[in-house]
Amino acid sequence: MPTFLAEIGIGAILPVLALSVADMGHTAAFASLAVAAYQLGRLPGSALGGAIAHRWGSTHAAMAALAVIAAGSVLAAWAPHLAVFMVGAVIVGLGHAWYHVARQGQILAIITPDLTARSLTTLAGVWRIANFIGPLLGAALIGIWGLAATYWMGAAFLVAAIAALGLSPAARERPARADGPRISLRLVARENLPVLRTLGVTVIATGALRQARIAVIPLWATHVGLSPQAATLIYSISAAIDMLLFYPAGAVMDRWGRRWTAIPSTLLLALGTLALPLTAGATQVTIAALLLGLGNGWGSGLVMTLGADVAPAEGRTVFTGLWMVLQDVGGLLGPALVSVGALIALPVGFVAVGGMGLATVGGFVAWIPSMRSPGHVAE
Repeated sequence: MPTFLAEIGIGAILPVLALSVADMGHTAAFASLAVAAYQLGRLPGSALGGAIAHRWGSTHAAMAALAVIAAGSVLAAWAPHLAVFMVGAVIVGLGHAWYHVARQGQILAIITPDLTARSLTTLAGVWRIANFIGPLLGAALIGIWGLAATYWMGAAFLVAAIAALGLSPAARERPARADGPRISLRLVARENLPVLRTLGVTVIATGALRQARIAVIPLWATHVGLSPQAATLIYSISAAIDMLLFYPAGAVMDRWGRRWTAIPSTLLLALGTLALPLTAGATQVTIAALLLGLGNGWGSGLVMTLGADVAPAEGRTVFTGLWMVLQDVGGLLGPALVSVGALIALPVGFVAVGGMGLATVGGFVAWIPSMRSPGHVAE
């Protein structure tokens, strides 16, 4: 329930980041930088979330993260100009990444290896269901009170999530203290370098594909003349197909191996991104958005599952934070490519991101074993 409430609020915020900057009168290049600012905040957020969960316990770390996201949302709603808005977007990204790592820690502490993918994809499914509801509520508010209303709504849902988590039995448990010396991020990175420089590269590219999707759908929709409200609704339709696939994807990963979701989902995301600049009008944009939603949904929980497969027993939450940093680096790269490409022509960045996705398929073929074996990923 805390995750469901939190992600409704965050789901309302994310698709309007770029639209808010455009509404201030800035170009598409500046608008996509709003998503890049969110991703910039995620970079330290994942590492910070892993360190705090290691020291405070995952539940208390999650509560603190929700408070940070709410603060960023309020700042974005209040922002009198672009610089303050960008700071709010960075804070939202910081807290969101922190929260994801903390919640993964809670799941990984209780599940058995044979249920890893299904458990993590179910967590991702809760996010997706909430991220479908959030933009729909946000679209309704935009029509009445304007774009800023989505940020106030997001903050309200985040406060509700803090209350729900605070009332849970987990919040009354004593935070687990790490025994022995503190485990540093540098030490974990050094000891796991072989997998970080192979499979980790594909995680970076996957993050680029997925986060570019947040920018490209609303940007292209408005580029072809659709209203901000219509753009948000198209994003919601994409999220609808996205949220339906989390459990089948997890079951396939647990039974047949990680490749069976990694390769198709990445290919669909790449093709959807490449197809979007070829569309015109609401129907065609929606079809491309559905392709992106299908790819993202079939990849539900993929990065988390791969991270759980290769995470060391000692310092697991620290490694999880580091693993998610790789995804966040890619998440910053994707919108940045869209933004840089927009300086030439908006489709240029789309083609760059889509081409990266096609290359990522090859990386998954090379570095994920044909059959899943926890802890034994190709190096």
